[in-house]
Amino acid sequence: MLTAGVIGCGYVAQFHFRGLERIGARVKWVCDLDEARAAPWVARFGAEYAAAFEPAVSDPEVEVVFVLTPSATHKRICLEAIEAGRAVVCEKTLAENAEDSRAVVRRAQERGTVFYTSYMKRFIPAVEKAKELLPRLGRILSTHATVCQPWGALWEEMPGEGVFHTPPGGRSLAVSKYGGGILIMGGSHILDLVNFFLGRPRRVYGSVHVPEGRDYELRAAALLETERGPAHFEALAHPLRGIGFLRDGWDERLQITGTEGRLEIWSAAWDQVEHKASLLVHYDEASRAATEYRFPPASAFERAVAFFCGNIAQGRQGAQSRLTGYEVDELIGAIQRSSALGQAVEVEWRIGSDE
Repeated sequence: MLTAGVIGCGYVAQFHFRGLERIGARVKWVCDLDEARAAPWVARFGAEYAAAFEPAVSDPEVEVVFVLTPSATHKRICLEAIEAGRAVVCEKTLAENAEDSRAVVRRAQERGTVFYTSYMKRFIPAVEKAKELLPRLGRILSTHATVCQPWGALWEEMPGEGVFHTPPGGRSLAVSKYGGGILIMGGSHILDLVNFFLGRPRRVYGSVHVPEGRDYELRAAALLETERGPAHFEALAHPLRGIGFLRDGWDERLQITGTEGRLEIWSAAWDQVEHKASLLVHYDEASRAATEYRFPPASAFERAVAFFCGNIAQGRQGAQSRLTGYEVDELIGAIQRSSALGQAVEVEWRIGSDE
């Protein structure tokens, strides 16, 4: 039985806790500044509570630390966990910038630490099946990767309070808690899938739109040049409630076209996994037939946690690299830099591979 410490009990934590419960892990520590928010999980797992993260990191019985706090805190917690000899599962984005992400994963490499950034959409059943079928497409010609999330009427006016309110001279909760707008919150997952299917892009031409008076973006787009052809990327916050393949406003999809076929992937809203599911369509040119793969609802979080903890229990990194979170943060930085310059930029990959 794996022993875990969980740091951070915000909204996303429930999905990680369920994953840990599903595999029968022991949660020894639950850490959060808000004791009331941590209390249900402390009771559910019979865990110990701490406001600070240090007790979970320093406890020799803890084998893995789940870092589920805002991105601005990730670097410090992850580095201390690595130094203490703990395996780490960290929520996305890994850090506020690629430099900090690089420092974290480089140290994990040096210490031989099993380290994961939880880009759990790799574990959506339609994505896993698409990865299996990818070789049947022949030469990859073009990829379109889109995430359009229903964020309400933010294009018309800024809210007077809440996550998307930017106070004069201050920072919104979107930035202080989540690191930014749609590029960070939604686009980061899709950039990870671009890396997953196509490998690291070498050149980026990006455009990011931050409305006047805000400190977060509502639209980001980029042309990503890869060894497997161009990837057309867009992340958009929109007010439409009836678009997407489930007509619920959520429109997240990848289309990969090759010389011998096409894959089309649609995923459902990430936090509605118990009643919404993913879809994959594979078109095969040889037979001119399209096969639909309709998967039942399944929690990508629970599947990811099972994968992470299964490898941690065996003391191995497994198929997912330590560099996953760094690679996304480097791409985000390149898109932002390209947009600011108004020209294409080379992606500055500062770590070559995961030794």
